[in-house]
Amino acid sequence: MAPLIIAHAEDPDGILARALLMRQFPAGQKHVFVRYDRIAEAFDEAVTKAGGCSSVYVADVNPNPRLVQAGGSDFTLLEKLAAGREVYWFDHHGATLQHKDKLAELGIKVYHQENQCAALIIHKHYQRSDLYETRLAKIAQAHDYKNNHSDHENIKIGEQLEKIISLANEKLNYNLLLDLSLDLQKEKCFDTEFALRPKWQYYINQFTRREQAAYRELDNTVEITNVGNHKVLFGYSSPLLSQKNGPDHLCKKYLDRADIFVCLFKSPVRNHIVSAPGKKFSVVPFVKNLDGGGDEHRNSGGFTLDYDVTSANYAAVKGVIVSELEKYLHSNSA
Repeated sequence: MAPLIIAHAEDPDGILARALLMRQFPAGQKHVFVRYDRIAEAFDEAVTKAGGCSSVYVADVNPNPRLVQAGGSDFTLLEKLAAGREVYWFDHHGATLQHKDKLAELGIKVYHQENQCAALIIHKHYQRSDLYETRLAKIAQAHDYKNNHSDHENIKIGEQLEKIISLANEKLNYNLLLDLSLDLQKEKCFDTEFALRPKWQYYINQFTRREQAAYRELDNTVEITNVGNHKVLFGYSSPLLSQKNGPDHLCKKYLDRADIFVCLFKSPVRNHIVSAPGKKFSVVPFVKNLDGGGDEHRNSGGFTLDYDVTSANYAAVKGVIVSELEKYLHSNSA
């Protein structure tokens, strides 16, 4: 029976993990693409698509409060997904480890490894010696855990893939993401030197033609606010620069001017990113207060709003975040 593959849709790890699962189970897969700002809707779709599937594979998905609480009560959707079928969950996020015992109660087999991306966990789990698959896993790992000052070839390839993925997510174009996954599965994405083939270089060129204008637009929105002992930088980004390009740009360019960076995105992105390079502020506990989650290794996390951030409500959203940050800092200094 056709397997259902559910994987993160917003970065190279999720797409490469999907491609590796597609190579492991090549016949007639069904697919769900997960964005954190629509995670409940994605798993609602998954429950429907899982009908007729005996197995489900989840990759690079953090079971944040929005997913856990979706469906009326805790774990309702995941319980429905696991009913009568095998579910395998490959991930490296903290909430997956936190909920591992509960997921196991539901019959979900969890494969969690800190500091290893989902694609690498999948590759190691199935112990395949295929050199192409090994390279895909290494690209995902290098990109997910990259040093900002590294120019390793696998990081560069991951950044190219991220541009294609960002371009697709700007318009919620899941067909383009599936096409990319299929070409990665069938070894049609790269040439023998792991350079992108013209079909995919076309999308890189599209992104490149627009990215500098998007970065200038983002720079023009930068505001810095003092909150307690912290300097908090806010920026309002084009969806073209989601999920990491916009926040990473702010952190790199303004590192000497702020220590907490909040990147709010324009429609259709509803997942907004908070980053704090260094150790002066721990992001993940804060965004958990906003029903979000994140990665300790990047000291970065996201939270989701149920509405678009627009020019009309931007100041109000910023005010809410400042207020929540003030309360969080006060409660943790008491």
